[in-house]
Amino acid sequence: MKEKLKQILNNKFIRILILLILPIIIEVLIFNKIEINKATIIRIGTIYSIYGLGILYFILNKYSSIIKKITENIIKFRYPIALIILVILVIFKINFSSLDMWCAFLGEPEARSTILGRERSIRSDEWLVTSMINLGQAQKEEGLNIYNENIAGGNCNMIMTAAPVWDITSIAKPFNWGYLLFGTDYGFSFWWCLKIVALVMVSLELILKLSKKDKILSIAGAIILALAPTMMWWLSTAVVEGYILGLAVVVLFGYYMENLEWKLWKKLLIALGMIITIPGFAFTLYPAFQVPFAFLMAIFMINDFVKHRKEIKKTDYLIMGGTIVVILGLIARFILVSWQDIKVMMGTVYPGSRFETGGDYTVNKFISYFICLFMPYSDKIVNPCEPASYIFPFIGLAILIIAYIKNYKKDKDANKGLLLALIILYAFFLLWEFVGVGKIIAKVTFMYFSTTKRTNLITGLIGTILSIMLLKKFEKKSPLTNNQALITSVIVSVLSITLAKSSQYSEVFTPIKLEILAIMMYLITYFLITGNKKAWCYTMCIIAIIAGIAVNPIVSGTKVIYQTEISKEIRKIKKEEKDAIWLGRHNLNGQYLIANGVKCISGVNTYPNFDWLKIVDPEGKYNEVYNRFAHINIILSDKTEFRLLGQDIYEAELTYKNLKDLNVKYYFTNTELTEEIKKEFNISDKYIVKEKNQFIYEIN
Repeated sequence: MKEKLKQILNNKFIRILILLILPIIIEVLIFNKIEINKATIIRIGTIYSIYGLGILYFILNKYSSIIKKITENIIKFRYPIALIILVILVIFKINFSSLDMWCAFLGEPEARSTILGRERSIRSDEWLVTSMINLGQAQKEEGLNIYNENIAGGNCNMIMTAAPVWDITSIAKPFNWGYLLFGTDYGFSFWWCLKIVALVMVSLELILKLSKKDKILSIAGAIILALAPTMMWWLSTAVVEGYILGLAVVVLFGYYMENLEWKLWKKLLIALGMIITIPGFAFTLYPAFQVPFAFLMAIFMINDFVKHRKEIKKTDYLIMGGTIVVILGLIARFILVSWQDIKVMMGTVYPGSRFETGGDYTVNKFISYFICLFMPYSDKIVNPCEPASYIFPFIGLAILIIAYIKNYKKDKDANKGLLLALIILYAFFLLWEFVGVGKIIAKVTFMYFSTTKRTNLITGLIGTILSIMLLKKFEKKSPLTNNQALITSVIVSVLSITLAKSSQYSEVFTPIKLEILAIMMYLITYFLITGNKKAWCYTMCIIAIIAGIAVNPIVSGTKVIYQTEISKEIRKIKKEEKDAIWLGRHNLNGQYLIANGVKCISGVNTYPNFDWLKIVDPEGKYNEVYNRFAHINIILSDKTEFRLLGQDIYEAELTYKNLKDLNVKYYFTNTELTEEIKKEFNISDKYIVKEKNQFIYEIN
């Protein structure tokens, strides 16, 4: 009987048939029945999808020689490929902005420019703030000056806001070069597309360095790091710019130290790269991210310097010295030009200055990577940017770290010191997050600048890097037996489900999502601790693509900003009255005015403009309200009053006298004014489209 059963099971057709009906059998065993509904179809479809991934892995494994050849060519010609992709994207004015959020606000759905994906309201720091300030600066007819009189009443330092400026410091702001060279639309596209291309390239170069040019691991690592939820959800922010420029410093310095025999022109080219990237990293002005990331950079650079210090020649020291002088010159220029503005910003109520000692992180926050796979496709998470993290098998990594430390003395690799230093830094950051440190240590290490939730972005990065390095180290020589690995991976899956169900994200996890989570955690843990490099790389790439590729929309151009009827009207008025001062009812009104190049006091002020605030509040009665980074709403009223609506938003009631003292000429709102207000403020209709809620009023 056993032999007959064995013969049946060995039949390929029978095995395929069993696999095909297995999802239905499981459904019946669990629910004692089978119903044709959406939930059932999703559950069964998930199992069939896993079959599909298995078939895909089989195909990839079968044609591994072809894949190897493709990866070799990609790496060999990576720079021409990157350049071609960048040029094509910019030519078609591709960007990844959520600008189409403005369609609903303006009542002009026909202005949509999204090709794929969807705009995200939560990315307001991009579509409402950064993009509008950059586009507004690019509209400056007199040139891209340090101070733009159209923005925040003319006191906003464009260097500090990272907007495009014709200044020597722009050498260190490569993402802005497109605005300087190609104008608004192409510059906007360049700003986005260079980020994506550079994100992949610096990630690829780093893993090439750490994996000793392992082709498959390097390309997989580049995809995993570049498409990480952290990078995709924070794509428009200083976090991603800091990551790119910081890793570029690491890669360039590593190339220099590993190739000290290179010709002079190559060394000078690397020195030029350092002149761009080191000040560029400093200019991101986000200490909460920069400080912990600087520790990571220091470890890589110290390791390279120590390894090759005896090979350094006098010429190298001269090049390094000259590079440092130029870098210090650029930083000095930035500080001298911006010093007064820096003091104003540091003196604000928010963000002001902070002193952190860590210790307030929770397991709930740490396991946020469980939901990262589902965040682009779910609306249940109010702010998906905050829990966005790196997806990696934490427990599997912990097992490999312990195994590596136990056998550390046996490791003959020249990079063993680097690996150990990364493990120590990883442990320190986990300590900072969950336990905290004393004020003295926080002060000495400068970690008091960083919150635990921002430090965790770098902790996740280090965890991913360590996973890749230790996978290479334990490739095909797992510290566990196959049975131990199986049991461990199952325990990780069960623990993951238990934590997910009891976490703050429990409502996100439907039964099918819990199943997917369990499978995901099982696979990435099992393949890691067994040293199955190919399987881990393929699995992690699929996870990275699913979690990251749908976060940002693919858009062409800036139609919603410059080709709407209201935009044309604003620009027409600007042409007639170039120096007219405008106010916006809401922060959105103000920012739209700024992007269209008119002089607007309101909108979003990076730091307060006391010039106009002292005119309406000479005694500083409301200083605590407006002395901050702020989204500003303006109401026309019979009294002067400021109200704080949130940490970074306030509402100002201004009188007719206030407006005349400020020389305000136009008021842009999406709410029709009453006849009483129009009479009190001596207002006449300038441009009114009621069905679109667009109202421009002239104050006489």
